[in-house]
Amino acid sequence: MMKSDGISGSLPRILIVDDEAGIRDGLKALLVNHGAWVETASDMEDAVRRNDYQTFDLVYLDLRMPGEGGLSGIERLHKDENSPSVVIMTGYGTVPDTVEAMQKGAVDVLEKPFKNERILAVTDRCLENRRLKAQVDLLRGRVKELTSTELVGQSEAMRNLTARIHQVSQAPDTTILIQGESGTGKELIARCIHDNSNRKDGPFVAINCAALTESLLEAELFGYEPGAFTGAVKEGKEGLFAAAEGGTLLLDEIGEMPSTLQAKLLRVLQERSYRRVGGVKDKPARIRIITATNKDLAEEVGRGNFRQDLYYRLHVISIQAPALRDRIDDIPLLAYHFLDHFGRQMGKAHSGFTEEAMENLVDHSWPGNVRELKNAIEHAAILCSGGMIEECHLPRWTGGLPGGKDMIPRETTLELPEGDRSLRSMERVLISNVLTETGWHISRAAQSLGINRTTLYNKIKLYQLGNRPVRDRISL
Repeated sequence: MMKSDGISGSLPRILIVDDEAGIRDGLKALLVNHGAWVETASDMEDAVRRNDYQTFDLVYLDLRMPGEGGLSGIERLHKDENSPSVVIMTGYGTVPDTVEAMQKGAVDVLEKPFKNERILAVTDRCLENRRLKAQVDLLRGRVKELTSTELVGQSEAMRNLTARIHQVSQAPDTTILIQGESGTGKELIARCIHDNSNRKDGPFVAINCAALTESLLEAELFGYEPGAFTGAVKEGKEGLFAAAEGGTLLLDEIGEMPSTLQAKLLRVLQERSYRRVGGVKDKPARIRIITATNKDLAEEVGRGNFRQDLYYRLHVISIQAPALRDRIDDIPLLAYHFLDHFGRQMGKAHSGFTEEAMENLVDHSWPGNVRELKNAIEHAAILCSGGMIEECHLPRWTGGLPGGKDMIPRETTLELPEGDRSLRSMERVLISNVLTETGWHISRAAQSLGINRTTLYNKIKLYQLGNRPVRDRISL
């Protein structure tokens, strides 16, 4: 029989195992009212049988029952990676029993009689931890799949980019122009094109055209003959056109190339050959040239800053690197990718991000794109010694709660359905209003309502309020 999924769409599923009917019925009523799906069992055999046919998120397990008790039952319930969290209940709590229960995998031990507030607090904490673990496992799995292609992302923009890369990789000599804002990964795109082409066994060479003066850039690109200019080494020097022989040469920030060098580059593209500085013989340029820029070259041509004929030569195939704000669905994947990278680099065991931290990352506008996100994760990885990345570990410019305030109006009018003045209807309308006012920012909405995030998620499911829409991102 197919198991139900207690993590993804439905209400959280809880199993209560106790030989006392009063405790079973009381806990069930409390947890059902709290927004959970609850089943009960009076002994260990019934509990194991139910657990074999469906997935529970949480089990409240009595320590001592007729027949098999809770301590040995923990191991029978923990059979695979989807096993429920187990909380032991006992009226005979001893230190050895508590230690043994924790060693066998219990997440908490409650002594009878217990208060309702304690049960609800433990329930919310266990369900929250389980939900976060499920999210972490899912994202880590997707990151592992996606990083095999170097480009991390599953958004429509990234799927289109990947398809374009595979198309242009089949034409190993065609000149390519990559355009996009700073920090969008233009060099990474160029490397992916190289790695997917039949030039992959040749060298990949990159140079930033804005980093050198005109004379130095010319010497670096073309190389020079002995004595070509003052300071030239007597043996001469091969340039990057020669170094990239059989492979790919990336000319980054091509929009910054001086006009005289633009003319020489145009000749290379037309003749597929070049001449060293001070030389008289042409050498073959058996390379693919990829150029990249964060400028609009068409506008630069209109302003007279870039040669029109060179622009058309470079623009045989154009690729647009998407800005991070246009692929916000990829932010969690990228965040975990960078966290794993820096965790290994620093020798730290980071388990993921808290809900608040991830919401801040998704809400930020990221004007610096993927590079800015990478820097933010490095900052957090340095400050966090291990475990979960929290809001306090992120740079302040990622857009946390302003001044610690929830920014929600304190006066709210509730418009109830006509003829319905029930508390249930009032709660539904209040939660819906607060979610709208916060832009469905779960942490802020929960803070304003005076409940935790797990309870709010359960209420959203209970009242069928829908899924969180794409929110407006916080600007700097």
